[in-house]
Amino acid sequence: MSAYVEIPRPYESGPGRFTVDLVFPAASKRRAKQHHDVAWALAGVHGVEASTPYAVNPRWSVYEENWGNGERHGWLDERRLRVDGAPRALARYLAALSRVLDAVEGLATRAVRAFGAWKRSAAAEPHLEYEDASTMRVRSREFRADALRALVRGLGAAGADVPRRDDSRPLWEQYGTVAAEVWAQTGGVDLTEAPEHEVAAHLARMVPAVVVEAERLAVLEAARFEAERLEAERLELFRQADQACAREADEADAERCARDGQEALFPVSAARPALVVPPPMPVKPRRAPSRRGRLRPETRAALSGAVRVIPAEAVERLYGERPSFLASKASADRRRYAPAA
Repeated sequence: MSAYVEIPRPYESGPGRFTVDLVFPAASKRRAKQHHDVAWALAGVHGVEASTPYAVNPRWSVYEENWGNGERHGWLDERRLRVDGAPRALARYLAALSRVLDAVEGLATRAVRAFGAWKRSAAAEPHLEYEDASTMRVRSREFRADALRALVRGLGAAGADVPRRDDSRPLWEQYGTVAAEVWAQTGGVDLTEAPEHEVAAHLARMVPAVVVEAERLAVLEAARFEAERLEAERLELFRQADQACAREADEADAERCARDGQEALFPVSAARPALVVPPPMPVKPRRAPSRRGRLRPETRAALSGAVRVIPAEAVERLYGERPSFLASKASADRRRYAPAA
C-alpha cells in the first residue's frame, strides 16, 4: 500500500460492479489535490469511472450565504475520489495507483535534487544575489510542488520533446523543463503496469453485497446472544441471592420457633412469596450533591414567613423562671379601641 492514498475495501454497488472510496491523506491540501489528479488521470487509462464527492459546508445557512460571511453550500472534496468499475479493471487500477503515485513522488524528488545542484553551480550566482536561506527554502518547496504538478499534467503525454534550459532565467521559473528532463532520464512511468499478485490481493478484498449483509446479520446475532447470556447471568444472580436470603430467614425462624415451642404450628417458608426478578433498568450516573445555594432550616422558615411558636413551659425549663416577655392580657383601653370582630 502507498503512503499517499488510503484504499478501503471495495464494495459491490451493482450487479458485477464494484466501488471504492479513495482518500488522499497528505498534510497539504495542494499536494492532496495533485494526488487526486494522478488518480483521476489513471482512471481513464484503466477504463474505470471516477467522480469527486460533494462535501456539504457545515457552516452554511441561507443567512450566512446572503447576509453573513458569504458561506457556500459546499464544494467538491478533492481529498476523496470515488471509482467504479468491473472487478478486474478496478483491481488493476488500484494495483497501478499505488505504484504510479510512488513513482511520481520519486520523480518530483529527483527534480528538487536537480534544483539543488543548480543552486550550487556558477550559473545560478546572478540569480541568487538577492536571495537568502529562508527565501531559498520557500523557492525549493514551491519548485517541488510546481514540478509535481507538471509531472501530473504530463502523465498522458508520452514522447514529447524535452525543452532546453534558459540560463537567463532562474530555474524556479523553469519547473516544466526540469520535470521533462527527469521524465526523459528515467523513462517515465508506465501507467498500465499492474503486478498480478497485487491484482489478486485486491480481488480477494472485494466482497459481494450478500457477504456484507451476512456479516452484518452475524454481528447482530452475536449481539443478541450476548444480551441473552447477560440476562441469564442476571437471573441466576437474583436466584442465588434469594436462596441465600431465604436460607437466613429459615434459620432465624427455626431458632425463634424452637425457642417459643411453636415449631409445629408454623411450617418454615410456607407463606413465602415467589421470587420476582425486576426488569433491568439503565444505570443513570448520579452527580455529587452540591451544597451551594442551600439554606438552613431556620433561615428558610424566616424567609417563607413561617413563625415558630415556643411554648411557655419550654421557655421556663430553658431559663429556669417565668419569662417576662410573654404576651400579657390587653388593657381595657386597648380592648376599647380595638376593632370589632
